[in-house]
Amino acid sequence: MKALLLPGLDGTGALHDDFCRALGLDCEALRYPKNMARYGDLGRHVAEHLPTDPFVIIAESFSGPLAIQVAASRPAKLRAIVFVASFARAPRPAPAFAAKALQWMPMKSRLACQMMQPAVMGRWANRKFTTTLWAALKTVPAKTLAARLDQVLRVDETATFGAIDVPMLYLRATSDRLVPKAAARPFEAAGASVQNIDGPHFLLQAQPDAAAAAIRSFVTALGVEAAPASD
Repeated sequence: MKALLLPGLDGTGALHDDFCRALGLDCEALRYPKNMARYGDLGRHVAEHLPTDPFVIIAESFSGPLAIQVAASRPAKLRAIVFVASFARAPRPAPAFAAKALQWMPMKSRLACQMMQPAVMGRWANRKFTTTLWAALKTVPAKTLAARLDQVLRVDETATFGAIDVPMLYLRATSDRLVPKAAARPFEAAGASVQNIDGPHFLLQAQPDAAAAAIRSFVTALGVEAAPASD
């Protein structure tokens, strides 16, 4: 089975090398167009890149609502969805200007990336990841990041769960400072299994082995033989 990884707010797919190696499946981290922010547009982009072999979607944070939309269209080869530190509706209330303010924040500086570490990585923060995050954020326009955050603050896909007919797993980071524990409830109510993993919001980056093990166990339980990663 293949794994299609839908990345977080940055949309670069550049933060998942360690996780994809740990997963051991044929894992592709999709890259979003740098100027694309709306969930509807991104959904069409993802639909154009769905594997032709049986696959599982792994949706990180920002991409949770996107994965719900895509799965609701019932792709023929989709076998399951894994949501990682994600949400089906806006995870926290925030003023409308919060997203626009992001355009003026110096997020692309190395100092800003270092200051983000307590929120996104907590005690798992390290210099290597700061450098990787900095390199990724430098490639994405601030307007795109702001527009994607605006989508997060407006989204509500809870009613869409009814159209999904594949198994779901939700990985909840126990030390997530961005997405509250309650964000898992709509997934659980829709029939998803919820598994806690000790880690921060950037769970796949901080705990790649633990997250990969949980996902492989979930995939194995589906009764579909997992295809190893191609050389």
